[in-house]
Amino acid sequence: MNSEKDPFSFFDFTEVEAKALLAEVEVKEDVKGLICICGHPVGRHDESSGMTVCSAGKFSCPCKKIRAVVKVENARIFLRRTKGGGALHALSQGLLAARESGQKVEWLIEQKCDLCGEAKQLSPVPVTQRGFIVQEPTGYDRLLCMDCREGRA
Repeated sequence: MNSEKDPFSFFDFTEVEAKALLAEVEVKEDVKGLICICGHPVGRHDESSGMTVCSAGKFSCPCKKIRAVVKVENARIFLRRTKGGGALHALSQGLLAARESGQKVEWLIEQKCDLCGEAKQLSPVPVTQRGFIVQEPTGYDRLLCMDCREGRA
């Protein structure tokens, strides 16, 4: 072993592996402050296995696809659990905590209903894969207007 010429000969990983891992960490840094529609930091999501895995603190979120909707200064306060739609959704709870702590919040998307496409006030809601509104996390979340939530659209 000649560690004077190649410092990586000392390690049980290669320089190529180190660069790849560093690049992965830097990608996570790029998502700092971004919040997914599921209500959790984008940096807590992992898509390396070909599937989305969201690790929101002490529990796992069934999020199926990353969709960054908000940017905040401190994403750590967005580790909440969805208990329903509207104010009970993890996204709403995190935004409330951000506001109470005086954080700047920036919406990254247009204020349009995910179903009818109209510019209205919205609520985050968990839905089934077929789009039915439910009161528990499913991994499918939408921002819907009241008309669409109440089936009037």
